[in-house]
Amino acid sequence: MAIHYTASAENVACGRTGSNLSSTQDVTQVSCKLCLRSVEKGTAEPVRKTPSLAELRAAAKAAKAAAATAELVKPTTALKPRAQWQQRLEQLPGRNRIPRGMARQVFV
Repeated sequence: MAIHYTASAENVACGRTGSNLSSTQDVTQVSCKLCLRSVEKGTAEPVRKTPSLAELRAAAKAAKAAAATAELVKPTTALKPRAQWQQRLEQLPGRNRIPRGMARQVFV
């Protein structure tokens, strides 16, 4: 005779009814396969393969806020375009790379 799982006194997990069903609340003593499946299914969490739309929106909003705060924190030591160009030309090899008017040209 199978031992069924019961959470309350009047019904068992597999759905069977009767006056002479043997039942227990201890999962280790249960021998009814349907009751065991019901107990395992109740304890297992459902597996979600994709995030919900609300979660995606919240993640995008959080990433946008983090990027905005990171941009505010970052110091703005940007050079002016003319200074950037001059620095770039100075890094090139040769003396003729400096723009006119900045240094006297020794040769033509």
